[in-house]
Amino acid sequence: MYNATNRGLYDSYDEFNAIVEELEARGREDLVRQGFAPEDVRYRLELDMRYGNQLLTQAVPLDITRMHGVGDVLHMIKTFGDVYSHRFGASCAAPEAGIRVGTVRVASYVEGDKVAFDSLEHGGARTVPEAVGIRRVHFVDELQPLDTPVYDRTALTGEAVIPGPAIVTTETTTFLVEPGWRLEPTAQGAVWFLQD
Repeated sequence: MYNATNRGLYDSYDEFNAIVEELEARGREDLVRQGFAPEDVRYRLELDMRYGNQLLTQAVPLDITRMHGVGDVLHMIKTFGDVYSHRFGASCAAPEAGIRVGTVRVASYVEGDKVAFDSLEHGGARTVPEAVGIRRVHFVDELQPLDTPVYDRTALTGEAVIPGPAIVTTETTTFLVEPGWRLEPTAQGAVWFLQD
């Protein structure tokens, strides 16, 4: 971005833009193959930047995706300086040593539904669901196997509490609740493991 030897700013705008366009095309193709509409794909340009010959690079997310002139180069340099100074302190910045870009990265994504994290905790009373079976299970701190209730995915509601020992099976995973612990599901599908 800035060559300290000849005090020149990067000016190969078409070359830079072609790299970004190719990365966007690859990301778009991946998301379209997964069933998303091309017009729903969004992009964020990120550069891994460093001052001079420093070994440390800093990932810099940018609010522009193309270079059209010296103003865009200066904007990228300023964004790097702001991110770097925020992380390491303004006195650590060394633009006079040059500014290098090691990696050009494009994040391609589709906006999804937002999860309401403010409601991850249930405010009312919780109840223990009905088990679908029992297994004898050996636990590390127990001398003998314990009769352990087994639950299926229907037990994972926002009003349930599953005290350990317990096993909860779903289509994608199995939760093992150790003795002295409890599992509290949330309405969003996450679970809390809490020690009694």
